[in-house]
Amino acid sequence: MPNLKWYWHRLRAMGPSELALRLRKKFFEFSDAKPAQWPELNLEHSVYPKLPSVFKVPDSILEAVENDADRISSGKIRFFGHLDMKVDSPPLWNRDYQSGIDVETDKIAFKLDHRELPFGAAIKPLWEPSRWYGPVRLAQACWLHSNNKYGELAIEWLEDWVNKNPPFIGWHWTSALESGMRLIAFTWIDAFLTAYDNQSDGSLKKRLYKLRKEILLPHVWYTWRHRSFGSSANNHLLGELSGLAIAVSRWPNLSKLGPDLENLSKLIERETLIQFNPDGGNFEQGLNYHFYSWEFCWESRQALNIAGALHDKRRDRIDNRLLQAAYYFKEIQVSSAPWDYGDSDSAYVLPWFLKEQFAATEWMQWLAGKEKESVFYHFMRGEFKDCVGTPEPLPKQSGWRIFPDTGFLVKDSGKWKARVDISPLGSGSMAAHGHLDAQHISLWLNGEAMIIDPGTGDYHGDPNLRNWLASRDAHNGPCSKLAPLAERKGLFLWSNIHPRPLWSFNGDILETEVRIGESALTRTIKPLDGVNEGWMIRDFFEKTLGELAAFSVRWQFSPDCKVESIGDTSFRVESNSTVMVVELGTGWHNVELCKPDLDRDDVEMDTIVSPRFMETNYASCLKLSAKPGKGSDFTTLFKVE
Repeated sequence: MPNLKWYWHRLRAMGPSELALRLRKKFFEFSDAKPAQWPELNLEHSVYPKLPSVFKVPDSILEAVENDADRISSGKIRFFGHLDMKVDSPPLWNRDYQSGIDVETDKIAFKLDHRELPFGAAIKPLWEPSRWYGPVRLAQACWLHSNNKYGELAIEWLEDWVNKNPPFIGWHWTSALESGMRLIAFTWIDAFLTAYDNQSDGSLKKRLYKLRKEILLPHVWYTWRHRSFGSSANNHLLGELSGLAIAVSRWPNLSKLGPDLENLSKLIERETLIQFNPDGGNFEQGLNYHFYSWEFCWESRQALNIAGALHDKRRDRIDNRLLQAAYYFKEIQVSSAPWDYGDSDSAYVLPWFLKEQFAATEWMQWLAGKEKESVFYHFMRGEFKDCVGTPEPLPKQSGWRIFPDTGFLVKDSGKWKARVDISPLGSGSMAAHGHLDAQHISLWLNGEAMIIDPGTGDYHGDPNLRNWLASRDAHNGPCSKLAPLAERKGLFLWSNIHPRPLWSFNGDILETEVRIGESALTRTIKPLDGVNEGWMIRDFFEKTLGELAAFSVRWQFSPDCKVESIGDTSFRVESNSTVMVVELGTGWHNVELCKPDLDRDDVEMDTIVSPRFMETNYASCLKLSAKPGKGSDFTTLFKVE
């Protein structure tokens, strides 16, 4: 639970417009606490969405969807795309299945704080089944396999959800993003089941008709009136507007409860341009949020376009920014061994994939035009290159591809790929999802992750781990207690944020610097040519101009790496038959190779990494410390053996 100090700092991060919107929010909460009388609306659907022919579906999709539907039918679902959970069927919607704690309540949602659930439960595991990924997959199976049992079960789950979660009561009505995502899910569930029902005996028709009124009316009302704003908006507002755009595109009369399509098209354009920088990078500085936000934009863009609500210039502006964002992701991420940066909670919008754990990777392969590796995306959407044009060229220097707005540089050098962070901490005055990763470098060799970003962990479960993974000490940029880059004031809240890093090229050497008052943290990166191609990285810390002071560097290896000492200052690192050698300069005062001791109950925090949200693993790291006086050769060489 945030304390009074957190609220004070949070208040200071607000602008005047956000304060005014918070007053409006309180008025809406007061009004909506009373029982609602919904108007009678004609919920005849439009031509959106247009489904591909079931006669053209590849066998791999049929097999994957049926396997998933059978798994879901038996009460086995996946949280966060990778965590297998056994649940009831239908799920107990107010149970945290990870902790086994029930938190059912009859309180009005506006009096609940989703940051603090009783008995140690957490909100993310509670919300995950209610994003209705399971019913979407069941509806897909009903449509693709013409199998009524899957459609019946999808409707049964939704009917149970409606019965157990009346409008604006309980935990599932505490976030407009969650209601927006349910609008997206239900729109597609309705489309799949309607397409199936038109070819069957019509047994689902009456139940679907009833669900439309019970789900759509309160969800549209709530999502629009309680949408996010100010420093809390980010991908939340984008998801909420996307849910509204998709639902109203299918059922145009829903605009009587909220915005019309013309207004939504303006808002979607605005949020697309806000969410992605001109160079294509995500404004929030979280790489999986890039995928998540892009999907919101694309799905709502498609809906509005089919509904005739996008004029040519607006569509072109959206398409150009999304094209640039697609290019950014393809250049920044490595599909063979992906590691995100910043906060990333493994969310996705819709299950257009064969395997949940590879959702972002399959999407990336669709962007690259690789149909075999992204067969579901190709089936549902066709070729990405047929939808849009050519990205704007970005600056290059010394072989580096430069994303100046977002603050990243990428270079492929022989067998290597390097990704360097020269970004601001995060978005807005709170820098909510940012990590202290300025000057961090990630390295891949032969497609294997060697030097990694440590990951996210969890938002609410273990605050110590969360704070560690976001900290400067967990990343590999030069670090000194005399030059703190920011202060953590609580969940999603930073203050005293460091200035944007400076960078330049001296020939083929990349030079970066973070200035904190009179102090400067400096890193230079030089590619090595020849037989032992690789990288030479030199780090410094100046307390004042010309005065060197103590600092540290911590190199985090991936969990697949086996690290062994081959000398006092040399190490051999092997990952799936790929080998690199690490050689250290003579200036380092102390060198420590830390390996996880899995026999201990309290494994050291700095050997924990997080490949995905709510997943932790263990990996070796190399901790270096420098003190002035011994010398100034504070270098690290990464070379091919």
